[in-house]
Amino acid sequence: MMTNKKEILETIDRIYKQRRLNAELSKERKINELYAKSKEFADICDKIKLAGLRLSKASLMQNKEQIAKYSKILDTLISKRTKLLIEMGYPSDYLEPDYVCKACQDTGFVVSEDRVEVCKCRAQLFIELLYEQSRLKEILKEHNFSNFNLDFYSKEIDLKEGLSPYKNMLKIIEEVKKFVENFDMPNQKNLLFYGPTGLGKTFLAHCIAKEIIDKGKTVIFLDSISFFEILKDKYSKMVRLYDEVSDEEYKSLEEVDLLIIDDLGNEGKNTEFCHGVFQSLLDKRFLSGKKMVITTNYSLDGLVTVYSGFIMGRLQEYFMFLHLFGEDVRVIKAKLQLEKRT
Repeated sequence: MMTNKKEILETIDRIYKQRRLNAELSKERKINELYAKSKEFADICDKIKLAGLRLSKASLMQNKEQIAKYSKILDTLISKRTKLLIEMGYPSDYLEPDYVCKACQDTGFVVSEDRVEVCKCRAQLFIELLYEQSRLKEILKEHNFSNFNLDFYSKEIDLKEGLSPYKNMLKIIEEVKKFVENFDMPNQKNLLFYGPTGLGKTFLAHCIAKEIIDKGKTVIFLDSISFFEILKDKYSKMVRLYDEVSDEEYKSLEEVDLLIIDDLGNEGKNTEFCHGVFQSLLDKRFLSGKKMVITTNYSLDGLVTVYSGFIMGRLQEYFMFLHLFGEDVRVIKAKLQLEKRT
């Protein structure tokens, strides 16, 4: 999935540490500014600090009476300070730290009553750093619609399919462009390209990735082996609740604007145990209106033998199936290269 997952996570931790430091420094600068402006403000802040220290001491001693006393004093002082701020022409929340993300207060994690979850901002940062470190950035310089060559697709009608590979690819490109144009529309179906190897399925997926990134959206491009490794980690966390399994990767699969899974079915037969996680992810992305593109070398009948009826049902409901057929483009290119040499 990435050149160095550990490096990305270490970079994320450094970024959040710096964000929290910046927020605290900003708050400190504001307090110093107000100290210089108002002796009354300075006196209240000093009393707040003292009350805070006494409350901490009472908490350590588990003295309920003192805790109640200093909690009340602290609330009163903070209320007075807020009133004074407004009188001085400042907003009531002027002294709140300027966090980049208010939801997690620049920790990267949101704490609820019974669990800790990766914040959306951390998943987003993971996606951005992943793209910067991946080969996708370089690949898309070549794999885009500007370099898509229809000359490799025969204009002879395929008797079984009822049209030529060329005409079929024209129709597929038309659907792909609709997908890109209507990317933010809730009724736009996801795309699933299927057919034998060497017909341009991955190239088309790269073309879509380039167009969506150019729209300012985020994209994750994964081969099926890497994709199911993340699902395995998620499954492990679900069944062994006390194991510490990093969740950034799975969260990024939920949050990214476009998730592309290349060569579905190539992940092997030892992944059936996490097919339920796959189904859950499909449902979540569909319900949140986030788009997916899948490529597979399997026929539709072949997919049925690999995945459960539940997953196939989801694929049929959430995706438009686009069949590629014809001669292997790589073989055609090799023949042309050979002809040039001779």
